[in-house]
Amino acid sequence: ERVYPSWVRVKRLTYREALEVEALEPLEALAEAFRARRLAAGALEIHLPEVKVRVEGEEVRITPLPPYASRIWVREAMLLAGYAAAHLALREGLPFPFATQEAPSRRVEGEGLAAMWEQRKALRRAQLKAVPAPHKGLGLPLYAQVTSPLRRYLDLVAHQQLRAWLKGERPLSQAEVLERVGAAEAVADLVREAERRSKLHWTLLYLMEEGYEGPGVLVERRGGQGVFLLPELGLSAQVALSQALPLNAEVRLRFLEADLPGLEARFALV
Repeated sequence: ERVYPSWVRVKRLTYREALEVEALEPLEALAEAFRARRLAAGALEIHLPEVKVRVEGEEVRITPLPPYASRIWVREAMLLAGYAAAHLALREGLPFPFATQEAPSRRVEGEGLAAMWEQRKALRRAQLKAVPAPHKGLGLPLYAQVTSPLRRYLDLVAHQQLRAWLKGERPLSQAEVLERVGAAEAVADLVREAERRSKLHWTLLYLMEEGYEGPGVLVERRGGQGVFLLPELGLSAQVALSQALPLNAEVRLRFLEADLPGLEARFALV
């Protein structure tokens, strides 16, 4: 086992293009082996529709993300990097920002998007700590986020710690790492909420400009209302039910109007 600094040559590929690159086949095998190991340890996989929202000039574009196998390779490689970094930090006594999560409040039995929706609601909140602990959702005994140092502050702290260790320099102390973890945790919920609101804002603008009529899947009942997932928009909406429908039923929904300040959209069954 060796850890050392290195250079990489970056070549941008789409997930679809990556499926045809023969040199990535070893990565596929490694990813599948690590995924199987995590699942055997109790990891949860929640598959809900995902989209990419992009704003280009005055145009909003919403593109569904296909479930390419190459996306799994990337995810597993990122998780493996985080696990390896956390393992090294623990072994070397290196103060480190760890990501942890307790087991979900319950395991949901069932199939389809409704079961995935319910299981996501049962997840515990992930936490950032200066001491290692299991990440039950990922099925890992310890974990740290290290793959996005330009986007997440604690990933950058992790990189600084690793670089100091590699150079034989003094890393941040446990108290200094704890201080940074506390600062990041204090704003983590605000950052996530800002991201959610921003994405929803642009989605509503798209709906107001383009309208929508398309599929919706019933994932939850709330009295005379139903919560539907709209796969083509990556959006959930509460809609009045005019008839009894089973969970996972697919219907057609039509966009009616949006309350932009309130960040809400109204849909109706077609």
